[in-house]
Amino acid sequence: MAGTITLWVFGLLCFVVAFAREAASGAGISLPGPKTTGARFGVVAVGVLALVLGTAVRPKGDDPKQLPTPTGAVASSVSTPSATPAPATSVAAPPSPSATGPVQVWSGQVAVPMEGGIDFDLTPPSRAAGFAHGIYAGGFTPTTANLHDEIQMDHDQFGIWSGQSAPTGAQCRDWAMTHPGQDAHVSIGSLVCLRTPGGRTALIRIDSIAPADYLLNATVTLWKD
Repeated sequence: MAGTITLWVFGLLCFVVAFAREAASGAGISLPGPKTTGARFGVVAVGVLALVLGTAVRPKGDDPKQLPTPTGAVASSVSTPSATPAPATSVAAPPSPSATGPVQVWSGQVAVPMEGGIDFDLTPPSRAAGFAHGIYAGGFTPTTANLHDEIQMDHDQFGIWSGQSAPTGAQCRDWAMTHPGQDAHVSIGSLVCLRTPGGRTALIRIDSIAPADYLLNATVTLWKD
């Protein structure tokens, strides 16, 4: 590139030298330069040759049109076709099982007496009118008692729960139906699962025993199917 510029400058100087003397003499100024037309012609020819040579030897890389494209560059005018996205597929989740099992209808304190019986098909559980039926207590000691089923009417089914924690309504129902009985020896803290003739499930938690009053106090939870 430096050689090209040198030749161009030399060529232009030749033109200046060829014509500067004649132009200056017209203005009354004396400058060195070719004195004859033939000499000026020779200087002009040398200048033209210098310009031609400067153009000929110019590196091709200097031409903006010939500049190499940087490696990895992406021409903005070229658009890369995007891949057609695959159609989305959805897999339906399996339906959640519907909630089934007994529904709680009541919870509270119940005193089970020695006479008369408590009907757990009533809300809240209480003594029923007419013939005695339901559950009553007997065989009292300071820490234990017995639960019995009045036998004049349809029987209740019940059994002492043996699990580590209190059962759900469904667990209590299934336990009473698979461990049926009409008597249970209980103590404070015992859990009794009961199935009534009317299809209710009761969880009876023994809270206290009062032998002098012939009462067994319990917390009861009632469910219905």
